Amino acid sequence: MTLEEDLWMSWREAARRPEVAERLRSMLNRIDQQVNQSGFACQQSGRCCKFESFGHRLFMTGLEIAWFRSLVGEPPQRDTDASRSLTVLDAKRDGCPYQVDGACSVHPDRPFACRVFFCQEGSDEWQSQQYEAFQIEMKLLHEELGLSYRYMEWRRGLAEARAAGV
Repeated sequence: MTLEEDLWMSWREAARRPEVAERLRSMLNRIDQQVNQSGFACQQSGRCCKFESFGHRLFMTGLEIAWFRSLVGEPPQRDTDASRSLTVLDAKRDGCPYQVDGACSVHPDRPFACRVFFCQEGSDEWQSQQYEAFQIEMKLLHEELGLSYRYMEWRRGLAEARAAGV
């Protein structure tokens, strides 16, 4: 097994532990409460899920990706949409592989970064504060669990997790 595969297996095993899953779910529930109090709201337009068109990237940790994959598994596959393949990371693929017909197919289980990113003007500072606080908490969780901390682009991380069997 390669070092990369070892990393993914350690994140997967941690994500499967009930106390870790509960801690991650609690963190997401807390951010959902903060979102509700913020005045910002997701319009569910699907624009921000089209990363290249929208002009941004989504990042998260290996532990988050491993936990997410344990919840929802593989993205929906469509014969007519080869651009959603996790093995393709090029300019032809615009967006999240979990976006189907312009909408998030995993909205209840979407990652933290998706929960705090809004297309609304004026949300940037609030988003930055939430990201910083969440990443501090994620780093502490990794330390407590004795896990390597790695922050990566969403689709690349999904592809790596899949290649490692996670």
